[in-house]
Amino acid sequence: MVSPSEHLINSIEEIAAIQDSLSLGERSLTSARGLHVKTKGLATGELQYMAGGRLITKLVFIKEPDGTKSVKKYQPGDWEFKVEETLELCRTLKRAAEDLKGWPPEKIQVYDSEKPINADMLNSVAEANREHYEENHKQWRLGGLPRWLELRDMFLDELKKEWPIEYVELQTNPRGEKYIAEVVRENITKAYVTGYMYGRGWITPEELTNATLYLGEVVAEKVRHGIKDAKSKGIAFADVLAHIAVIGNVNTGITEREDTGITEEKADTVMAEEEKEANAENVEAEDKLEEPK
Repeated sequence: MVSPSEHLINSIEEIAAIQDSLSLGERSLTSARGLHVKTKGLATGELQYMAGGRLITKLVFIKEPDGTKSVKKYQPGDWEFKVEETLELCRTLKRAAEDLKGWPPEKIQVYDSEKPINADMLNSVAEANREHYEENHKQWRLGGLPRWLELRDMFLDELKKEWPIEYVELQTNPRGEKYIAEVVRENITKAYVTGYMYGRGWITPEELTNATLYLGEVVAEKVRHGIKDAKSKGIAFADVLAHIAVIGNVNTGITEREDTGITEEKADTVMAEEEKEANAENVEAEDKLEEPK
C-alpha cells in the first residue's frame, strides 16, 4: 500500500485539533472546501482520524497514546489538493476566535455599534451618480484590469487581517465563488465611484460615510445568507470599502489611463470576460448605487 506523506498526516491532525477548539457553528465552516475531517476515540485509548469526502473516506490512521501513528487506509487522489486550503481556512477561523478576545475596547465598541442608514442621503448619492454617470463610468474604466485586481486583492487582504470572521464567511459562502466574486466586484466598484464623487464635490462627507455604511450592510447581508448562525457585520465590510473610496477620492485628478502595458481594448475585454464568468449584470447596472427600497 502506498503510504501518505508525513506532511499530509500532520496537516489532518492539525485540522482536527483546530476543529475541536471551535464552536459548533465555526466547525461547520471547516468543510467548506469539500474536505471532511473527523476523529473518533477508541475504547482502547487510541484516537482514529478520518479524512476525505462527505461520504467516502480516503484516509484513516490511528494515533496511539504514546504518539505513534499507523495508517489503516489511504487512497491518493485530488482530494489531497483540498488539504492545504482547509488547513489555511481552519487557521484563519482559529485566529478569528482568538483575535476577538484580544480586540481593544474601542474596536469592540465600533463592531457592536449599529449606525442607522439615512435613506435621504442614499437618494442624494444615487441622484449624483445618475447625473454624472458617464464621467463616473469613464473614471472607473481608466485603471482597467490592473487597478481592479489591485483593489480586489487589497479588499481581501485587509478583510483577512482586520476582520477575519467576515473574511472566512465571505470565502466559505455556500452560494459559491462566482456569486461572491460578483458581490465583491459590484460593491468595490460602487465604493470607488462614491469616493470619486466626493472628491469632485458632488456629494458631502456625510453622504459618503452613509453610502459606505450602506454598501457594507449590503455585502454583509449577502454573505450571511445561507450560513447558519452567521456573524458577519456590515461595519467590517464598510471599514474596508471606505479605504477603496479613499482611493477613488485620491484619483479624482486622473483623467487618462496610465501606461500599464495593457491596452484599454484588451483590459476591457479581459474585464468583460471576468464579468461573464461571474454571471455579472450589465456594466450600467453594476456601477449605479442602488437606491433603498
